[in-house]
Amino acid sequence: MHARPAPAGTLRLVPSAAPVPAGPETPAPAGLGVLEKAMSLLNIVSAAPAPMTFTELLRAGHLPKATLHRILATLMREGLLRFDAPTKTYQLGFRLLELAHEVWSDFDLRLAAQDEIVRLRNVLAQAVHLAVLDGDSVLVIASQDTDREPRATSRVGVRLPVHATAAGKVIVAHMESLAQQALLDRLPLQPFTEHTLTRREALRSELDLTRARGYAVEYLEHEDGVVSVAAPILDIEGRPIGAVCVNGRSEQLDPVHLHGLSSPLIGSARTISHNAGGQFMSIQPRAEPTEGADVEVQCVAETRSLLGEGPTWSPRDGVLYWVDILTPSVHCFDSVQRTDREVKLGSMVSVAIPKATGGLLVATPTGLMTLDMESKTLSAFCHPESERPGNRYNDGKCDRMGRLWIGTLDMGTAANRGNLFRVDADGSWRKMDSGITVSNGLGWSPDNRRMYFTDTVRRTIYVYDFDLYPGTISNRRPFIMLDANDGTPDGLTVDEEGCLWVAVWDAWRVSRYAPDGRELMRIRMPVPRPTSCCFGGPNLDTLYVTSASVRLGEQTLASAPQSGSLFAIRVPGVRGLPETTFAG
Repeated sequence: MHARPAPAGTLRLVPSAAPVPAGPETPAPAGLGVLEKAMSLLNIVSAAPAPMTFTELLRAGHLPKATLHRILATLMREGLLRFDAPTKTYQLGFRLLELAHEVWSDFDLRLAAQDEIVRLRNVLAQAVHLAVLDGDSVLVIASQDTDREPRATSRVGVRLPVHATAAGKVIVAHMESLAQQALLDRLPLQPFTEHTLTRREALRSELDLTRARGYAVEYLEHEDGVVSVAAPILDIEGRPIGAVCVNGRSEQLDPVHLHGLSSPLIGSARTISHNAGGQFMSIQPRAEPTEGADVEVQCVAETRSLLGEGPTWSPRDGVLYWVDILTPSVHCFDSVQRTDREVKLGSMVSVAIPKATGGLLVATPTGLMTLDMESKTLSAFCHPESERPGNRYNDGKCDRMGRLWIGTLDMGTAANRGNLFRVDADGSWRKMDSGITVSNGLGWSPDNRRMYFTDTVRRTIYVYDFDLYPGTISNRRPFIMLDANDGTPDGLTVDEEGCLWVAVWDAWRVSRYAPDGRELMRIRMPVPRPTSCCFGGPNLDTLYVTSASVRLGEQTLASAPQSGSLFAIRVPGVRGLPETTFAG
């Protein structure tokens, strides 16, 4: 891995300085030398990759033992350092977080945002405003209007409803769950137009979608003819302190163009807050590659899905099922008729797998459900992640015994909060692994001795030893690791030769890897964000690839207009393995 700057929010107490040498050679005003030494120690602990022992601090700080003991005792007494007795190590204390909160409470958001909202207004030629949550409503505290459409602006001092505006929804979506729940419970969900969300269940689903994609959209919900998109401004701990919002007229900004504004908007929000907010999805993809295998890539269902995912070929139904997590909807592609049918749902859906007893098993934030595609009804099946309401399900596949393996992730992609579950036919489940950040692609070797699993944030595809009949895994180890400049691994599938096919997010490609991890082939895609893949068709000789358009700017969408579509690829001599129906 290449060295990189410290992430936004990393504590830096003072500019780095040379350690203060011990002894009388450096005279200083009374007390100043001790303060410099204490600050130097805090900087050493802050920069260390792990908590430090006394011996390590002694070596790094160049201080006499007695001096180091006195300074450490003072820093611990003031809460600036804390000591972990079992490991005998020192790390930064919680008092520093309290001090950071004090800084953010006095943070002048308008001053920090002033230049950025002017720049955004000039770049987008749309009204831009800055808003904060004040009580149970949103207050506009700064605004840059356009001369063209005065009705599309929100002026300083205007209060806006939380549930009917993009600024309100994006702030509440990023709140801590208990505070969010308390606010939602007391909000009067007043209708302003026929499009206003007035059911709490629908509003909560909308907030889940907003948190997952990192921005909110309001389409004619507060005022007829007015649309908006907003991104959160986050403090150093990822908590919302405001929102930057773009307003326009519906005749100028249709839904596609409105989503296309999310990329520059999120960039401005990050600039204002000096904090990336812990989101894993990037804003700008890498440059379009000029080389790749000479293989034809066909667009077979041209849709502008936000986050197409989870393609699964059903030999029983003779169709390909796939989902758009953020619209949200389930798609059914008929490869013979070349038609794609979409069934929209009321909440996020991340997998859609045929069940042996009929219908589809789908994953929603409130659990695994059975979906009847004809009646469009959902019924509860089980909910392995019920104890973590801040988590959602992501990629999932069935092993060759018909058990579902499905991973989860934190809605805000906080590190190490995801889990991997195995769900059996009767709805019972077992947690198989934990400490995952963004659960993704799954697959098994042809001999059922290996299981592959992706953690996208770590840019790593892991391999486990797999025992098919009891359904157990062991000995997790890295199998493929991508460089930071080479995209991030997303969904995957395995062909009959045991090779992995991996959709590489932000890299315009699908790659094939040998069973020993060597990259064998790169297929250039016409879109920057391929998301997942599977083999399908009667002979399992067609590689279907889903894609995303979420967070792509208008310029990128203009150069890759098929982003979000479904693609088909045929590689001579390559066939896949049959997908397994869920046994339940």
